[in-house]
Parts: sequence; structure tokens; C-alpha cells
Amino acid sequence: MRFDKKFFENAFSDWRNMSEDEWEQIVKNKLESSLGLERLTEMCKEGRLLTVKFGIDPTASNIHIGHVVPMMLVNAFLKRGHNINVIIGDFTAKIGDPSGRSTDRKALSKEQIKKNMESYTEQIGMFVDLSKIKICFNSEWIDKLMPLELFETLQMINISQAMQRDDFHKRMENGFSVSLAEVCYSVLMGIDSVALKCDVEIGGIDQLLNFQQCREIMRCRGLEPETALMTPILEGTSGDGRKMSKSFGNAIAVLESDDEKFGKFMSITDEQIFPYFKCFAFMNNDESESLEKFIKENPFEAKKQLATFFIALQNKNLEAGEEARRNFERKFSKKEISDTDCIEIHFEQGDTFLSALSRGKLMSNSALRRMFMGNAIRMIETDEVLKFDQIAISGKIRVGKKIFVKLI
Repeated sequence: MRFDKKFFENAFSDWRNMSEDEWEQIVKNKLESSLGLERLTEMCKEGRLLTVKFGIDPTASNIHIGHVVPMMLVNAFLKRGHNINVIIGDFTAKIGDPSGRSTDRKALSKEQIKKNMESYTEQIGMFVDLSKIKICFNSEWIDKLMPLELFETLQMINISQAMQRDDFHKRMENGFSVSLAEVCYSVLMGIDSVALKCDVEIGGIDQLLNFQQCREIMRCRGLEPETALMTPILEGTSGDGRKMSKSFGNAIAVLESDDEKFGKFMSITDEQIFPYFKCFAFMNNDESESLEKFIKENPFEAKKQLATFFIALQNKNLEAGEEARRNFERKFSKKEISDTDCIEIHFEQGDTFLSALSRGKLMSNSALRRMFMGNAIRMIETDEVLKFDQIAISGKIRVGKKIFVKLI
């Protein structure tokens, strides 16, 4: 079964004639949790286009595939023709979302926020059709708020309610501060929802407390509280249960090469294959059941199809995913390593393999030495295990599982 091809077709097919029940099934299959989900069914029966909000704070220049997970849910609404508002939090980025933070966050400069915004919109455009959505900056309305208007909103929120967050308590217990600005972060998100008169808000499950506050502020302002739809937090590639994060070294960056991404997808555990598919693919219940059975019977093939699908999805081209698969199989199954796969390193006469490889700055010398001690550095053609104190010779060398070097 070619699930990669099937899910690629699902992602780019026309959904206008899809039944409401089938569409809702696809949406529910992407959720970790929700608030007011019953209202979604009611609104869809009204036959009107919904106002959907998806907010991003540009607190970094690059995103990883964990950030893409809620974007796929955004696409499920976009493909049905609903009105999508992507909120770039240029104002709230100055504060930083406190959700899940163990320490306080450094304030960003306007210049850094602007630079990050340019990179964010480019990367969002790889997964969401920017021509069909409205991009808003929350400074457009927050900057115009008079102090009286802001304090009227703040008066609606009980401070003990705003402080009932585990992340705040843990930080204070560990001696870190919590600023008043951070306490007000979810209030500003609620002001965004009021400004847009949102029907639906989309985000990760880590936004639960923020979304609860948004709904409360909308209720206090006489509006119907938005339906909040929350997607799972993607586990990192190391399989140790921690969320995907650049700081943990377990992330797959969107801007990495297709071959790099493919290799990292192949490093996840078998238990992660189905959750990863659910995060990025659109599937109904029957497809979900078939996929689970397929993964159980063919985990290695399923993992390759997962990597193929995601790369095809990002490139909007199935052949791009299949090309990455062919490259992976050529290098790791057929053991065919071309010159273009290798990092060229020039070495000098008398160099040991350790000193020669050190010239390439592949990793620290201590890390290289550990790889030598673990018999993880070999000549590709002969599979000879190399020693760090051997005199270097020219040839192709495998460093660990994924690094290929040509010594010349």
C-alpha cells in the first residue's frame, strides 16, 4: 500500500464536494484536545464561512516540523473555503509566549522581530497557500488601544486565575521571575480574538490555558466564545519523550535539505511513525485503521513512506519525496556513495585520521575520538574500521551513520 501517495493526493485534492461528516472526521483525527467542539458542528450546519485564527509569534528565525503540525489543521479549513487569519504576533513577540517556559524569555528587538517575520512567512508559505489567507499583525490593533480600553479588559480577569499555571509556579519555585507582561500575554491573545470576532482558533495543546483565557475575554465582551482546536505536540526524533526542540537537538528543520530530513525521519522509533503520520496527513477513520495495521506489519517501509510523504508535501511534488527516498536507499541500502554525497577534506602528509578529519570541523575532537573508540569510523569501500592514530590515506570514509567524507 502506498500511503505516501494516497496522503499526498488527499492533501492536494479538491474538498469542495466532501461531505460535512467526512470533513469533521478528518479534523477530529488531527486533534489532541478542544474547547467548544460541539459548537463547530453547529456553525458548519449554518452554512456560512467561518473566521479562523492561527497565531504565531516570530521569536526565532527558523521553524521545525513541529511548528507545521497546527498548519495542517489550518489547511483543513482552508480547503473548505473558510476565512483564515494568520496572526503574526509582532506585538506579543516582544513579551514571548510563557507556555511551557522554565525560565523567563529575553525581550526581542524590533529589528529581530522584523527579520524573523520575513523568514516565518517564507516558511509558512511552504505549507499554507499565502494567496488564500489574510496575514495580520496584532500591533495593528494593540498599538491603538487606549490605556482605558486595556484596563477595562484587564479588570475582567482575576489575577489568581491568570497565575494558575504550572509553568509560572515552577519558574518561581526555581528562583526565576514572572513578569506582569507575561501574565498579560493570554489577555492580549484574547484581544486578538475579539478584534477578529473569531469562530475558531487553532494551535498546539500547549496553548490550552491561553485559549481558555481567549474564550473568557470573548464571553466578557458579549461575543460567542471561539472554538479552540488543539493539535498534539510533536515528539522529537530521539524518541525519549521530549518535545521536538532545536535546543534539545532532536528537531527536523524545515529549511534542511530533503536528504537531511529524510535521514532524520528514518531515525525515529517505530512507535512514533503513526503519530507523525497523523500530524501531517489528512485521513479518515478507515485510512487510520489501515495505516496502523500497515505500520505494525511493515515499520521500515512505513517509515520510508512517511519521510517520502512529508518531503513531497513540503515541495508540493511527489517526485521530490521519491527522489529523497532513492538517495537514501542508494546510500544506506545499496551502499553506493557518490562524490556529491561526501564532504571533501584536504589533508596533509603525516596526518592521522583524527587530525585529518578534524580539519573538516565535522564535530569536536572529543566527539570524533569517541566515534573512533566506538568503531564508528570506517572506509566505505572495504568497511575497514579506522583508528584515530593511523596515518591518513585518501579515500571515502563513513563517519557514524550519516556523514560521508572524501579525504583528498
